[in-house]
Amino acid sequence: MTSEENGIMRDMFYYLRDHIDPPGIGTPECEAFWIQAAKDLGAVSNTWKNHPLATYMLMAIYEYLEWKCKQKAGEPA
Repeated sequence: MTSEENGIMRDMFYYLRDHIDPPGIGTPECEAFWIQAAKDLGAVSNTWKNHPLATYMLMAIYEYLEWKCKQKAGEPA
């Protein structure tokens, strides 16, 4: 891996770590969580100047977190 790819993967790890436990959809904490998650996503994406690896990884992580929210709320994925 290049140092750039290594840095992107490091930042993806930290992003997921910091957002790993989203609240269920429809809970009072849900909106605040997603507002912060979106801000943080934008900051990480900006750090890597929309590098394709960072963009795709962030989209996948964001979708995974959305899936976890639905699971907590008992909604089908």
